[in-house]
Amino acid sequence: RDTPFAGLEETYSATGDLKQAELELLKSEIELYRNIRQYLHPNSMELVDALLSQFEIDNLKNAIRIYFDRKIRNRSGDTGIHYILYDRIIHDIPVDIIVNAEDFDEIAGACEGTPYGQIIRKYSHTVESEGSLFRMEIAFDHFYYQNLLASIDKQDRRDRTIALRLAGVEIDLQNINWIIRFKDFYDLPLEAVLAAIVPGGFNLDRAIMAELYGAQNVTSVLQGFVKSKYPGLSALLSSHTSDSTSRLLLIRRILEEIMKHEVQRILAGYPFTIGIILSYFVLKRNELKKIRTILNAKYYRIEQERIESMI
Repeated sequence: RDTPFAGLEETYSATGDLKQAELELLKSEIELYRNIRQYLHPNSMELVDALLSQFEIDNLKNAIRIYFDRKIRNRSGDTGIHYILYDRIIHDIPVDIIVNAEDFDEIAGACEGTPYGQIIRKYSHTVESEGSLFRMEIAFDHFYYQNLLASIDKQDRRDRTIALRLAGVEIDLQNINWIIRFKDFYDLPLEAVLAAIVPGGFNLDRAIMAELYGAQNVTSVLQGFVKSKYPGLSALLSSHTSDSTSRLLLIRRILEEIMKHEVQRILAGYPFTIGIILSYFVLKRNELKKIRTILNAKYYRIEQERIESMI
């Protein structure tokens, strides 16, 4: 109760609604970015806006999913409308129009004047013919990272180097998360996987990603860069995994540890760079991720020992 998250308990106690508590957590995270943004140089403001656009894109994807379930899958989307954001994040997007739209043309029109209208128009027919939002959502995520890297490119040399390194590790994590999803739900061929991944990763290029997707022994693929760049993480390479998904989860764990290492490296270095702010965002995101995990674990009555192992 005596923490910045006391409001979550009030929300949950008043509503008994876990998703509503998570929505309040999301609002507080967005507000954190805005509060820091106001004190920054214009170039850094643009970078923070690029980071903020991830929340906007995720919210837009959620709104489109509600439309998709209602109009294409003929399912009720009534519950979902209470767990998305209707206020402006970066652009003026009439979310209420999107969730109640009759077709993708109406959604694209509602997003006119934003970077998203063109993506929606380009992929709407694919969504309808395939009965899946997969390719449209991949396109949204590609736009996010392209925009982020373009914003980083406008920073001065020191800030650009630091930000590219952190963004590259983040892209590695995103690509591994996608590969896990591709294997578990889509069983995509390698060519389709390589076409979907985001360029700009720090440690995992296309060749390594291709190896990881089909490798039986992921440690042999990873040990080169882990032992040379992050020798302290070598012990993780000795973990034994029996199936492809477990092997990919091991890679994700290693990449999460690499992100922690990069953040610690920045915090121990020169203090007057954009890296300090980006590291703070990473630390806060990890903290909020733990809070969400605890909220869900408590809701589903998971034992404390297991909760501790999850965070």
